[in-house]
Amino acid sequence: MFFGFTTRCGRISDPPAVLFFLALLWATPGVAQPAAPSATPEVQGRVVAGETKTPLPGVTVTIEGRPAVAVTDENGAFSIAAPPAAIVHLKATAPGFLPVRVEVNTGAGPAPLELVMQDDLHYAESVTVGPAPRDPFESYQPTSVLSGQELSLKSEGSLGGLLKNEPGVSERSLGPGPSRPVIRGQDGDRVLVLQNSQRTGDLSSQSGDHGVTINPAAASQVEVVRGPATLLYGANAIGGLVNVISNQIPTQAVTRTIGNTQVDLATNGGEAAVAGDLTVGNGKWAMNLGGSGRRSSDYETPEGSVENTQSRGAFASVGVSRTSQNAYLGAGVQIDDTKYGVPVIEEGAITLTPRRQVYGVRGEARNLSGFFTSARGSFAYHRYRHEELVGNIVGTEFRNDLVDVDVRATHREIGNMTGTVGVSGYARTFDSIGEEALSPKVEQDVYSAFSYQEVTWPHATLQFGGRFDHAGYSPEGGLRARNFNNVSFSLGSLFRPNEKSTLAVSFARAARNPALEELYFYGLHAGNFSFEIGNENLDSEVAYGLDVSYRARLSRLSAEVTYFNNRIDNYIFRSPVDGADFAARFGAATSGDATMPDETLPIIEFLGRDARLQGVEAHADVDVTAGLHLELGMDTVHGSLRDSDEPLPRIPPVRFIGGMQYHRDALQVGGQVVSALEQDRVYGSETTTPGYTTLRLFGAYSLQAGRLLHTFSARLDNVTDELYRNHLSLVKDLVPEMGRNFRVVWSVKF
Repeated sequence: MFFGFTTRCGRISDPPAVLFFLALLWATPGVAQPAAPSATPEVQGRVVAGETKTPLPGVTVTIEGRPAVAVTDENGAFSIAAPPAAIVHLKATAPGFLPVRVEVNTGAGPAPLELVMQDDLHYAESVTVGPAPRDPFESYQPTSVLSGQELSLKSEGSLGGLLKNEPGVSERSLGPGPSRPVIRGQDGDRVLVLQNSQRTGDLSSQSGDHGVTINPAAASQVEVVRGPATLLYGANAIGGLVNVISNQIPTQAVTRTIGNTQVDLATNGGEAAVAGDLTVGNGKWAMNLGGSGRRSSDYETPEGSVENTQSRGAFASVGVSRTSQNAYLGAGVQIDDTKYGVPVIEEGAITLTPRRQVYGVRGEARNLSGFFTSARGSFAYHRYRHEELVGNIVGTEFRNDLVDVDVRATHREIGNMTGTVGVSGYARTFDSIGEEALSPKVEQDVYSAFSYQEVTWPHATLQFGGRFDHAGYSPEGGLRARNFNNVSFSLGSLFRPNEKSTLAVSFARAARNPALEELYFYGLHAGNFSFEIGNENLDSEVAYGLDVSYRARLSRLSAEVTYFNNRIDNYIFRSPVDGADFAARFGAATSGDATMPDETLPIIEFLGRDARLQGVEAHADVDVTAGLHLELGMDTVHGSLRDSDEPLPRIPPVRFIGGMQYHRDALQVGGQVVSALEQDRVYGSETTTPGYTTLRLFGAYSLQAGRLLHTFSARLDNVTDELYRNHLSLVKDLVPEMGRNFRVVWSVKF
């Protein structure tokens, strides 16, 4: 099944076909054909740093809507071909600096330009928010990007921990091991976690005690898209997505050895981690080797240590690519082996052992001469296993095999319009054996097709597109097979009234078919502290979402404010069932019957009701004086059932963030305060959570020594050793969050 998979509607794809398609693109004579030299005029200028006015070498300069690219020399100078007697928009980008966009009249004379770039350690382009890398300032949806020094400063042992203080993001946890990001109050199957833009193939969305099998220390960049991203990534991104990026399969020609290493040490729980990444090449072939490991003991709280919260993990990968100026074709293998304890459940005797193997092929061809200017594709086979151990005895074994295929192509401009079309699909086999085998073996097939188009004018861009998804489930054990056909679409506009502000408005209709666990689970699920009843008659969720974002980049202010309103029909959630109702439907409990609920745990059933999620996210960086910056932020989400105004379960509280930092060149030091209000809007038996305030101090310094760039960072979390609880923790009433923790990270890039 997994090497040439089929669906009920016919064969989707197979690896030889994918490889042939990519190889054909790579070998096509139309690829990488340089255009003949043009006699068009040139725009010349110089790029300097804002505070020091020193020249900036290595800055990329482009003209919107044209293929020409220039890079500044050691004096910050550039020259770029431009159309004669026209109004064009020139853009300059560089890591660690805010992009500069200026309007230029090429018919006004040869006077050279001076572009002034303001430094910003937070800035990096996003590769996830659209078909091509994009400045978050000009994205239709709110996006956060962590890379470089900022990624090092925020280093954590889990993906949920890394992102928990990003705008609109919270952390679902059951101890440090099973941690997962929550976006705008949405969790599980509504938030898609990707690695290098591909599915992870794990089971972290299925249960509160299942973690994400990714080591953040091995990432070069982590991106968060808040709000529906179904148009490009499918139904599981109806609430948002996270993409963890590395260089496992090289995509560009490599002519020298490049790489990085990182050592991460923390006092709380004796955490220690190391990661390394090495890429070598001869200009035609490139190979990447990566490896990382992490371990920690039980973590400490102001009330003492929490038993069975230890964890360890080992990760390794290798990738090889054939590269040229305008194409690459590569393959890679990744192996993850983790083990972590889960507190409280079975008196702290449960340990999970997630293991994952990924075999992938990716390729891309750029600058094609036909109707399509570029095309890329990927194929991956994921083999996931984990056991839940009670002491040293295997209680339940989980198996999840996934084959994932994605092919997309960008067409040439049609007037002012350009865009991308694509097809994708995956085939999945899920099985579980043992005490918590809550469903029989289930086969799942998904295939999709989408179109994403943009029309660009000098001060506005219009985005529109649509997607069709088919999902089919074939369970064993006499359960009902289900098929879902869903249509999603989006319409977005980006207004640029001037070069320093943007207004983004996005409307989306996004559909999500029920997840496997929502349809077919039945039985005691200790990892979710409940007895769960699936509902094989559920219909798809349909969400109508509106996002409005205003962004400003001024000389002393960088800010974004977003309002979102997501109206969801048939919102699927965990609804309580009382004992009398259960007995009437399923019979009275018999002593020792594993198919009957435990009196100490609630009974829940997956139901669909109409709901609304709306809220505000705001963030601002203010330059108080040269080098001194003030950070302000807040986020809130209000979730309710529309027919009764009852609160939705497990919604994060209102949160405020404030901080001050000083940076000069490659040095930054500062502090940050996070304050969450009490969450008293709770559903059913859910309990309220008191508010809290925590303080974090940090510092980082980067030093260039020959070819080596050393970055040293230190961070003191929960400085006051505050006793507090996370409303999204499944054990919050029994286990508080981590106490004071000192972390140091040393990374070297070359």
